[in-house]
Amino acid sequence: MTFDIPTEIGAAITFLLGASVGSFACMVAYRLPRDLSIVTPRSYCESCERALPWWANIPILAYLGLRGRCVMCGAPIPFRHFLAELGLAITALYLYFAFPLPDAIARFVLCAALWIVAIIDYDWRLIPNIITWPGTIVGFIAASTMMPDIGWKSSILGIILGGGVLWGTGFFYQLVRGREGVGLGDVWLLAMVGGFLGWAGVFFTMFFGSVIGAAGGIAFALTGGGATAPAPLGEPATDPEEADVSILKTEVPFGPYLALAAGVFAVFQPQLAHWYFGR
Repeated sequence: MTFDIPTEIGAAITFLLGASVGSFACMVAYRLPRDLSIVTPRSYCESCERALPWWANIPILAYLGLRGRCVMCGAPIPFRHFLAELGLAITALYLYFAFPLPDAIARFVLCAALWIVAIIDYDWRLIPNIITWPGTIVGFIAASTMMPDIGWKSSILGIILGGGVLWGTGFFYQLVRGREGVGLGDVWLLAMVGGFLGWAGVFFTMFFGSVIGAAGGIAFALTGGGATAPAPLGEPATDPEEADVSILKTEVPFGPYLALAAGVFAVFQPQLAHWYFGR
């Protein structure tokens, strides 16, 4: 005997789980680079550091009900919290309807990891290996067992191409320019993407990520983003006396653009494969 969950109930559960994962992803992105436990203490305000009541942790609704402010001190709650909760909830819901359940779960795990990576890299200019290294292994297992459109062969090729091509690009840039152009964090991130999405996902991520990264990088430099973002653990990213204000030399985090491109491919792979590869 089989037990089938009505579509409406399954969709509602999926949306709530996606929103909850979005809330958790923001917490991880905040605590991980600060060497704080992601288990304890329970959620607290980032401004006054007081524990939040349970109802203030309800995804999406709490942010709207509190109008984006802490219930205790009134400090603004970063909009990225609401964006993560709503964005991952919608992503989970779409994947639920667009893919078989195992495939949808695998793709959602990747999307959640990409969100964490993008926020940490934007804030701290680093991509934690604790996410990308295990993520590469998980991606290979998922592609081999849960994602029939990928498969283990494409996953292995994606890992090799993802890590190798970007590493080679960075090595060539450093050889010619004498300075680092691609961080190893980006290399491991693309290897994780290859593990989940195979070689086609790697190529799309590199191409689309580079396109939006070029436009975003110019805007990032013009707005002074490269000069104001903190470095890991609050230490200066560069010596102020050695700071270079040239737009062409502004340090721009590439991880968020790669993460966005990979997320787009993970969610819309069938449409993109039909459009780009004609199949």
